[in-house]
Amino acid sequence: MSTTIVLVRHGEAATDGCCAGVRFDPPLTREGRAQAQRARQRSDAVLGASPALVVASPARRARQTAAVWTHEPLIEPRLAERDWGEWEGRPWAQLWAEAPAGVTEDVGSYLAFTPPGAEPMADVRARAARALVALAEGPAATVVAVTHAGPLRLAAGHLCGLDAADAFALGAPHAGGLVLTRAARGWHMTTLEAHSCLAADVPPSSSGPCR
Repeated sequence: MSTTIVLVRHGEAATDGCCAGVRFDPPLTREGRAQAQRARQRSDAVLGASPALVVASPARRARQTAAVWTHEPLIEPRLAERDWGEWEGRPWAQLWAEAPAGVTEDVGSYLAFTPPGAEPMADVRARAARALVALAEGPAATVVAVTHAGPLRLAAGHLCGLDAADAFALGAPHAGGLVLTRAARGWHMTTLEAHSCLAADVPPSSSGPCR
C-alpha cells in the first residue's frame, strides 16, 4: 500500500527580517494563519479527505500551521528547522554582509557554509529524510507534515534522487509544499499547488516517478 505525504512549509512568521531557526521561534503573522487555512484546503483537495496523521516540527510557527488540521499534531523533531547557531535572531541583511564571499552567489557554496555553532546542511537533509521514510513506513496512508523551507526541499529532493543544489532550487513558499508518494516503484513528487511533477527528467504527471 502506498503512503501519501503532504509536506507543507509553515505560514509566514513574524521574523522582522531576522534569522529564525530552533532558538528564535516567532509566531505566525495574521497572513501566515490565512496561508495555513489555504494550505489545508489544497491538501484536502489532493487527499480527498482529512489526513490520517498530522505531524509537525517542534517550532511554534509549524505547530500553529498544523493546528488548522488538528490541535494536537504529532511532534517530529527531525522535521525541525536548521539550528543556525550564533546567527539566530539577527537580521539577515547584517548576516549576509558578514558571510564569506561567494556564499550568497552560488548554491553549492551556500549549502557548504556552516555559520558559527550552526548545524551542517547535510545533517538537516539526512535527519529530515529519515523522518519522511519513517512516516512512509508507518500505518497511516495519508500524512500532512509541517516543516520548514530547507528541510522540505532537501529531504524531498534527496528521496527523489536530486542532488542538494537541485533540491534547494525547488520552490517552498510560505504554506506551500510538495506531495510525496511512496509506492513499490519508489518515490513520486508533485507540487501541492499545481500537482505537477518537479523532477526535470520526468514528464508532468501526478503519477510520474522521480526515480
